[in-house]
Amino acid sequence: MANSNGISIKVLAIDGGGIRGIIPAVILGELQRRLAKDLCNAFDLIAGTSTGGIIALGIGTKCNSGGPYSPDQLVDLYVKNGPAIFKKNWLTTVKELVRPKYSSDSLEAVLAKFFQDTDLATALTPLLISSYDLQGQLPFFFKSHRIAGDPGFNWKVTSIARATSAAPTFFPPLHLTRGDEDYALVDGGVFVNNPSMAAYAEARSLYPDATRIVVVSVGTGDRQDRIAYAEAKDWGLLGWAKQIVPVFMDSVSEAVDYELKAMPGCTYYRLQVPHLQAASNEMDDVSPGNLANLQAVAKEYVSSTSGVLDKICEELKEGRGSDMPGVGRDGVYPATPGPGTLAVRVGSQAA
Repeated sequence: MANSNGISIKVLAIDGGGIRGIIPAVILGELQRRLAKDLCNAFDLIAGTSTGGIIALGIGTKCNSGGPYSPDQLVDLYVKNGPAIFKKNWLTTVKELVRPKYSSDSLEAVLAKFFQDTDLATALTPLLISSYDLQGQLPFFFKSHRIAGDPGFNWKVTSIARATSAAPTFFPPLHLTRGDEDYALVDGGVFVNNPSMAAYAEARSLYPDATRIVVVSVGTGDRQDRIAYAEAKDWGLLGWAKQIVPVFMDSVSEAVDYELKAMPGCTYYRLQVPHLQAASNEMDDVSPGNLANLQAVAKEYVSSTSGVLDKICEELKEGRGSDMPGVGRDGVYPATPGPGTLAVRVGSQAA
């Protein structure tokens, strides 16, 4: 929007968290209903990590018969397909000691059915989806807004969704190859489970004329799982192996909250369920009771934070900053970022 403060850019960032992606999908569904328009038409950039990356791709590309999915349809995706993706049997506990807990077959089948043959080039607003390349030991960002300048940035949405959700210990890495490009990609949550800061930095680069960045960050629920000293003091490799993934994912998310709240020129809205109550904090609890509880706790949060949602909608109803003349390329996508940004190429898209 343009006002006395200049150009305001709107950014949406969605956390990782496995099946707890139901929570941001419910929250975003309410936001879309209040706005009465697709979220891709309300934001200048949408970023996502892991389950949040799947949501971002679902609401931000032409993957649903030429248009985006609604957040409510994404809730259905989790509820109907979660049990197949995170299918357990009597061997699961033994298997996870030496191999990924789950096969990628069911996940890949669901993603193929959901996204079909969609290209990232169909993005309806700039998308930033995170992953991490084990071979290059570097963050790896899929960036739809780079495709116009370099077609090498275009990948199948199914591959991107698989890469961003390849959580260590849960799923094997994705081996992504094309020509001379060769990557071993895992869940972006290993370094940016809350992608808000990466999204803020990207927006600053994409929209250099912006005087204000509005970041709407949607979480998958505060785990509230405190680890006592007496419990952790004797942990070795096996003890830490089970806890390290949630510890580093939660710590990264909370650090971003602190940083963005203090960032000049940034208005930061954090939509995070403060307590999961009866819902499980596990990323892979797909029991019928937990699927219902995740929806219930998200709906309760929506009711309790109605005033904040109204305030966010007022910000968003004034239109995207990228629609202003002179911002980016006047109405499609912003200009290609210059050197020194998160988009510096190493091989291909590694940052």
